[in-house]
Amino acid sequence: ASAYLINAQMHVRQRFEETAEIELNQALKLDSKLPQVNLVLGELAIYKAEIDKGIAYLQKEIALNPSNGMAYYRLGEALTRQLKWDEAVPPLQKSIWLNPFFSGPYIVLGKVHLKKGDFGNAENILRRSVAMDPNNFGAHHLLAQTLQQAGKIDEAKREFTLAEKLRGNAEKDP
Repeated sequence: ASAYLINAQMHVRQRFEETAEIELNQALKLDSKLPQVNLVLGELAIYKAEIDKGIAYLQKEIALNPSNGMAYYRLGEALTRQLKWDEAVPPLQKSIWLNPFFSGPYIVLGKVHLKKGDFGNAENILRRSVAMDPNNFGAHHLLAQTLQQAGKIDEAKREFTLAEKLRGNAEKDP
């Protein structure tokens, strides 16, 4: 089962999602409790815009492996795609508790607070994310939007400028 999982992960990296899914289902047939399989299946489902299916897989992964911070992060992110802002908060917080050094859940949690109109929390969390990942366009852009909506226009302009510079640098990189 582990070999099928590893093979599937290599297929995903090569953008062979269809064959990866076949490998993952084979892994599940051999060992239905193998960690990571449901996580990758969930990511693939979300990639194909099958959000409900992805959420179900991620919930299975969390049931099997409750210490998987990435599964909580992906679950929170998937819930935001369904505009379920309140439901997204607990898994994003758990992801941060499990891995406080990964900026992804901070950025998504900042977006959640921004969408809910909680500009203070959004600003604090997004400032933390840009401190962790200073070259992240998305984090700076969300922070700029937050500052703008909070009425901090000069700071927002600086963040928008920095975000655009970062996006331009990313487009230049091969």
